[in-house]
Formats: sequence, structure tokens, C-alpha cells
Amino acid sequence: MAPRSELQARVSRSCGNCRAVKRRCDRQLPHCGQCTRTREQCSGYRDEWDLVFRNQTDDTIKRTMERRAPKEDQAALPPNCNSRPLPSPGLGSSLDELGVNYFLYNFITGSQSSSRGYLDYIPAVYTADSHHPSMLVASMAAIGLVTLANTTRQPQLAKHARAKYSEAINQVNIALTSPTESVKDSTLMSVISLGLFEYVSDFTSWARHVRGAAALVVARGKSQFSTSAAFPIFNQVRADMVAVCMYSGQPLPEDMCELQDEASRHMDTTNAFWRLGAVATKCTNLLWGVRNNRREFPWSSLLEQATVLQNELQYIFGILSMESGYITSQKPGGDAAIFYNERFDVYRNSWAIRVWNNTRILQIIVCDSIRNIVNQVLVTDLAPIIRTPMELRLLDSQEILSKLGKDIIATVPQALGVISSASETDHTIDVSSDINGSAGYMMTWSLYTAGKLSVMASEPRQWIIQRLQDFGHNAGITMALQLVEDIIKIDQGADRESPILISGPFKR
Repeated sequence: MAPRSELQARVSRSCGNCRAVKRRCDRQLPHCGQCTRTREQCSGYRDEWDLVFRNQTDDTIKRTMERRAPKEDQAALPPNCNSRPLPSPGLGSSLDELGVNYFLYNFITGSQSSSRGYLDYIPAVYTADSHHPSMLVASMAAIGLVTLANTTRQPQLAKHARAKYSEAINQVNIALTSPTESVKDSTLMSVISLGLFEYVSDFTSWARHVRGAAALVVARGKSQFSTSAAFPIFNQVRADMVAVCMYSGQPLPEDMCELQDEASRHMDTTNAFWRLGAVATKCTNLLWGVRNNRREFPWSSLLEQATVLQNELQYIFGILSMESGYITSQKPGGDAAIFYNERFDVYRNSWAIRVWNNTRILQIIVCDSIRNIVNQVLVTDLAPIIRTPMELRLLDSQEILSKLGKDIIATVPQALGVISSASETDHTIDVSSDINGSAGYMMTWSLYTAGKLSVMASEPRQWIIQRLQDFGHNAGITMALQLVEDIIKIDQGADRESPILISGPFKR
């Protein structure tokens, strides 16, 4: 990898508008002063870690893959698979480097835009420890290699990925026995990142991993919030626990709620992204209450709670529209497997897609809860003056749910990496480009939630089923194959009232 200072000297760090017209950029925050004076919409600055890793990953892959295995090994690969040349045996260190760089490129910097990806807070943890803990490096190598192996169908890479996973797990277990090492950010970060590896296993394994991470967060106590790095890590664990609890039909553990209260004392709670995470925990408890209400609580009380959450989410949608809006476009004649009904939406970056979809999923949870509550109320004797507003509320919820499902589907093309980000709309659409290695991880839960909607028509539901099966068969995400079975049952007319769940991260 090129020295950091050398790379920074070669690449402009001006905003996109200033780079385009080759003018001097003052790099003011939150927006460039030049753009403010000319009344242009500032497209933002390149991410520092993107500058470091963006081009280095391709170089690393090229160097490693040039040492290709014998041709007879290639002949053993499945026909018609989109595979790169297989590295020759004995390149352990090179494979580790390949895995780490692939992980950084796909899960942190984002290969389709100058933005960070799924685990955008790893750089702070990684650089905070000058020794770069080997377990964190091993976990990144394991995830990068297994993702690359699954998308290119190279079993030899998968074997090495499994070995790195075992190595990281062993080192984490050793760290957990130390009172000092167990509470370090790098240890928790390793546990969180290894949870991604469980996506290739099953939901039960992943949920067990998430609960272990939550237990570690609780063990770190309230003092962990004395450093800024703790907040995004806590947000990640909280979001994963929300997913597990919603799917399992449980309320969020009380000790996690207490930590959330403590964290709120150390940050700006008016921040939209923090509010989104806080709403997620309330949605978890609302969903649990609706599912398990045996008339202990009046349905009117639960409806009031849901209405408050719906209004809060509408407020967050408004903030997102102003700060990180998207453009709806059409691709006439586009591949139907990518562009459903020829529609695609263009966002500023992959992080914006995640936040928008997470907000949509929460709104789906709330609207579906409202629908269930109203249906419970409508079976009772009601005066017309009460029944009519309830029936209108039911229709309104169904319309909102239908729109949310379509909006989630429209994020798939950019998530797959076949279109550019909003700051690169001048680029042509290239549907033949390599699929982002983290796309399946990013979209599985969103598509699962949309596919389970009772208002979803059979045709778009079938499209969602195909996409999740693609994630499972072509990207090796076994969990997607497990979750899609629920949608298939719904499409066949069974289990139409099965519960909806949500996933994260709800973070910034």
C-alpha cells in the first residue's frame, strides 16, 4: 500500500464542484464556501479513508491474482461463473492482504462512491491502536475473503477465509479472558465484524453472535461513553439487537435500554441519526406489545404509541429529504432482474441508502402495527363517528406500506453497484460492472421486510424472492435463503399475517 502522505499528495481533496471546474476549494464545513457563494449544491468532500484504500484494493487484487494457479485448477470451477483467476497455493500473506483490502474497499470506503460503507467506524478503532490488533486484522481478512470467494465461486479462498475466521475467534476468546483486553474497542469491533461472517451460516448463529456482542457492550459499562469511538460501535450492536429481538418476538433487553439512556447524556440527542436509533428501540417494544397484547393494555393506548412513532419517523424522513435526498429515474429496457418496472433511485452514497431503508423499515413496522391494531378495533361494535376514521386510517396505512415497499425495491440497482452515486450522475449506467461485495449484506433485511408486506402484489414479491435467492446462491449468504422461505409461504397464500422485522444499522 502506498504511503499515506504520498497518496494524499496525488489526489485532490476539494469538493466535487471545485474539482470539476478546477478552482481552489476552501474545504469549509459543512459546505464549501465557494459553493455557498455561487449558490451551488455542494457535493461534499472525498473521504480520507476512501483516498487511502480506494485504488489500493484493485492493485492488491491484481498483484495477487497475477500469481494464478495452474490452469487445471481453473478447469475445476463451475462453468459460466464470474470468477477471477485463482491465487496459487502458498500465498498466505498475500491472501490476507487481499482479504483485508477487499473488506476495506467494500465495507468501509464503498466501491461505487467516495463514501464509507457498512462499518464506517472501523478506521477510528483501527488507527487508535498503533499495534493493529491481529484479531481485528484476521476478522477483516476472513470477511473480505469469504465475500470474494462466494461472489467469484473460489472454494480455495473460502477455505482460507474459514481458517482466518477460526484464528480470529481464538484470539477473541483469549482477549475476553483478560479484564484489560476484553473492554477494548478493538475487541468489540472484532466481535461485531465477525458477526458478518455468520451471514454465510444461518440466523441462529448470527443471533447468538449478536447477543454475545451485546453482553460485551453491557460488560463495558457506562464509562465506555467517555470516548467518541464508543458511540458508533454501540449503535451497531443496538441495531443488531433490534433485529434479533424483532425477529424473535422479544423486547429490547433492559440493560441495553439503560446504556442507551446513558449514551444520550453525552451527545446531541436532536441529531436525526441518533433519534432514528432511539425510535428503533421503541418500535421493538411496540411490536412486542402488539404481538403479545392479551387485552392487558387498551388498543387505543397502543395506537397512540404507534401514532407518536409514526410522526417521529415522518420528521426524520423530512430531515433526510433536505440533507440527503434522492432522485427517481427510469431505465427503459433495463435488465428486469435489476430494474423492477424500469425504476431506480439514485442516492448520494451507499450510506444514504442504508439510512433511508432503515427508516422505511421502521415505518413499515409502525404502519403494520397500526393496521393490526385498527383491525382489532374494527371487529368490535363502534359508532359510525368512530368506525369511519378507523377505516380511513387502515386505508392510509396500506397506501403507505405499498409505497415503502416500492421505494425499497428501487434502491437495489445502486446497492448492486450497477449505477453511480448522485454525485456521479454524469457517468453512464454500466449494468455489467462487478457487484459490490457488501450488497447482499446491505439489502437482505430490507428486501425481506418489503417481501413480507401483506399489501405487496405477487409480481414484485416474486422479484424480491429472486433477488434474495441470488444473494444466497451467488453471494453465499445462507441467511438470505432461510429468510426467503417466509416470503415464499406468503406468496403461496400461507402465513400472510407473519410478523415483520427490522435490521440496522441505525447509526452515523
